[in-house]
Amino acid sequence: MTKDGAIEDGALDRRTVVAHGLRMNVVERGGDGPDVLLLHGFPQSSRSWMPVADRLAAHAHIVVPDLRGAGATDAPRGGYDSETVSRDVLGLLDELGIERAVLVAHDWSALVGFDLCLAHPERFSGYIAIGVPAPYIRMTPRLAGALMAAMPHLWFQWVIATPGFGPWLLSHGRQRFAHWLLESFAVHPMDADDIAAHIAALREPARARAASQLYRHLILPGFVKIMAGRYRGRVLCTRTLVLFGGDDGLIPRGALTIPEEDAPHTRVQFVPGGAHFVVDDQPEQTARVIAQFIDELAENDS
Repeated sequence: MTKDGAIEDGALDRRTVVAHGLRMNVVERGGDGPDVLLLHGFPQSSRSWMPVADRLAAHAHIVVPDLRGAGATDAPRGGYDSETVSRDVLGLLDELGIERAVLVAHDWSALVGFDLCLAHPERFSGYIAIGVPAPYIRMTPRLAGALMAAMPHLWFQWVIATPGFGPWLLSHGRQRFAHWLLESFAVHPMDADDIAAHIAALREPARARAASQLYRHLILPGFVKIMAGRYRGRVLCTRTLVLFGGDDGLIPRGALTIPEEDAPHTRVQFVPGGAHFVVDDQPEQTARVIAQFIDELAENDS
């Protein structure tokens, strides 16, 4: 482990697991305690979780995969929708012999996380969604105004989703657009080596195409489902913590209210000094919150 808490590559337990027909790169840490599955966001990979995984290794068995199209996992031409990615995740748990896990998901994978907990609550003892609100938004005039104000800041989503142009912009030339995505939504500068690794992956045409399909088939449709109220009536029974960086300007605070009838065991918490990439901004505090949540789950089960 380095002096700042990050783990050295030689300390990682990496392996390839074939799950749901997909060759997935998986990192494991620790061994004792509950199984904890960490899912990354865009445009990142399992690498973004490493400082947090190292801090949690004494508390649990940590599993960190590269998801479909990211990192060193296969990037097939299709399958970038929530249902398929959910099957990838469940297949990984099955291959690892994990019947029930604590799920922690950041950014777009948090959308998948809600779908997983709603469809397969028996597989997850608890869930931490990071950087994405619970899918039970009730539209009000105030919230509508806040969302309209936020829209200009989300222009990049439609750009990435555009066939042809999105992948080209992510992968070609000096990749200034990809650099901007990683550098513009953080309170503290992201590690330069991490940025370089994430951006290098996008130079592969298959991974740039996967990124575009992810926005086109999962991220944008996912938020449309939330805004259209399609989750109402589906009660989230999994014990859930919705976690945000205290300085995350992408999420209107009015979108964070969670009606008890929709999610009776869900609460919202903020990490001071973090923004959208709170896992990178504040790895020590993020790890502390996750460890406390694991302890709470153990107390509730005892």
